[in-house]
Parts: sequence; C-alpha cells; structure tokens
Amino acid sequence: MSVRHVEDSTKSRVQQLRSDIASVRASETELTWEQLSEVEKSAAATGVSPDAWKPIAWLNQGHYGELLRNNALDGRLTQKIEV
Repeated sequence: MSVRHVEDSTKSRVQQLRSDIASVRASETELTWEQLSEVEKSAAATGVSPDAWKPIAWLNQGHYGELLRNNALDGRLTQKIEV
C-alpha cells in the first residue's frame, strides 16, 4: 500500500487559493449604474438579458461556406474548424 504525501508548497498554494476565493466572495457587492463602463451601460440599457441572446449559427455557417467556396481558408484551419 502506498501513501502519497502532498508537498508543503502545494498545501500552501491550495490554502492561498481558498483564501483568495473567500476574500473575493466576501467583497462581492452589486454594482451601481455609475460604476459601470460605457459599454456595460449600453448593454444594460438594451433591457435584454444576456441569456436571451442567441448565437447566429446560420450566419456563421453561411460565411464559412462562402469562405470554403472561394478557397479563402488555409487547409489546416479548415481541418481545425471541422473537427
């Protein structure tokens, strides 16, 4: 039977990570309108939930098809996309 010992440096890194997570969670507060950047204000002003945005797969597929027809993609890139 073997027993694996965890190095002290690993333990300290784990403890540091847990400490960092706890401090971030403790400091989480809701942002006010003034604290948002202009881009965030614009996005919030649309009144649409971020979860409501749907990907435009049909547009992406059409664009990809057009690039393939025009032979505008590198072979390796095409292989990576199609995987």
